[in-house]
Amino acid sequence: MPPQEYETYLRRALPEWQLNYTSDDYVDYTWHAPTVRVLSMRPRLKPPNDSYEYPAWVNNAMGGLPAAIDPGMFFGAKTIAATLTDLLTVPEHLKRAQDEFKQRTGGGVGGKDWVAPLLPRDFDPPVDLRWPEYVETVRGSEWWIPTPHAGSGAGEPL
Repeated sequence: MPPQEYETYLRRALPEWQLNYTSDDYVDYTWHAPTVRVLSMRPRLKPPNDSYEYPAWVNNAMGGLPAAIDPGMFFGAKTIAATLTDLLTVPEHLKRAQDEFKQRTGGGVGGKDWVAPLLPRDFDPPVDLRWPEYVETVRGSEWWIPTPHAGSGAGEPL
């Protein structure tokens, strides 16, 4: 589906004043780095009729199954790689991207419409965390969340 149509579809559930979708950090980093956002295919269960919509947890659960999600992720990675190749080999594409960045930010980094990074420069990111792991226990299949490093502020007494 075209991006504009998908945007309209997503916005059905959002209040009109809400500018961005989800809590993803793309809203922040797109102001600071070249970005490609690919909304690629994702498997969905066929609804029993046209007016039926599965609850959101069904879609989220399918996102944790490698066989269901990996094809879309590989497609996205190939698209991003092809875009980067174009930016490196077709100077007019790079110029258009740079011009758009300057226009959107009102002059580039520090421009009148530029949004500075939201985190302070000395922020200690929790980059030591691994992805949750699916494990087998006596209770059955579960997922395990790793513990953040000390001093990160996550899960420590206030």
